Amino acid sequence: MQMNPVDREEHARRQRRRRRQVLGLVVCVMVLVGVGSTLFGGYRVVAALFDDTELRAEYEDRLRTLVMYDPLPFASLDQLDQTQLRQACIWGAIFNAQRSQGNLNGYERDPETECLILPVLEVDTYLTQLVGPDYQIQHESFESDGMIYQYSEELKGYLIPVTSEQGLYSPSVVKIKREGRTMRVTVGYVPQFNTTGEFSMTLPDEPTKYMDYIFTKPDKTFYLTALEASEMKPANSAAQDLPPQDYQQDFDPNAALRENMDEDLLSAVDAAASSSVPEGGAEEGGEEGGEEGGEEGGEEGGEEGGGE
Repeated sequence: MQMNPVDREEHARRQRRRRRQVLGLVVCVMVLVGVGSTLFGGYRVVAALFDDTELRAEYEDRLRTLVMYDPLPFASLDQLDQTQLRQACIWGAIFNAQRSQGNLNGYERDPETECLILPVLEVDTYLTQLVGPDYQIQHESFESDGMIYQYSEELKGYLIPVTSEQGLYSPSVVKIKREGRTMRVTVGYVPQFNTTGEFSMTLPDEPTKYMDYIFTKPDKTFYLTALEASEMKPANSAAQDLPPQDYQQDFDPNAALRENMDEDLLSAVDAAASSSVPEGGAEEGGEEGGEEGGEEGGEEGGEEGGGE
């Protein structure tokens, strides 16, 4: 059946309308997709501006070995304990080497002591990364925490014992606030062992105190210049009441073990200790006791006889 001219024109008009509708729908979808992509991209940019996770991790690495020794607050680097700073730089250089090389096999060893020879150049490099190139430390032998660090002028390095250093705390950077050329880094101190004096197989996983490390930017890099007590306090009030740096003297691990041991086990330990006394010592004690007893008895008997 053939369509008359009027019907053909109406049919053509309907086809054009449908094509315009489809095209309009496609354009709307593309606009919505574009707007969504733009908004999502903007959100990612804004989130990246406020997300300082990588920066906090960077400062945790920079401060790790210094926080280990729990330095006292200082207003300038001249007030910072030089022994603690020297230790922090030594172990910071060692940790950097372990991270980059995977081990310490690349270092020379002293043939007599088997100590690792750490080049003083690496210690100075870590010092520069922490406090800047304008500050220097005096390299010399020293002793700290029962460990001897021997400096060799001939070898231009430190002889480090084949051991590890755990330190008192590990850092947890919780906030970074930048004010012009100054950056305040708030660091939470997470203890590396129980500081309450109680025997425990678990370690605290929350900071027991907070300190503010002040970094200043003289050129293109921020360098450590001061340390202050932070306004941030531990959420755990019990941890907040712990006296700082006193646990080293107060905590007796042997006493803590004895308090948590079974009474029968303690009796067995005491019996074993008493049985280990030398026989000569027991005989001498018996002879001395007998002589003292005889002398006292004789004197008492003489006094009674004289009285009668």
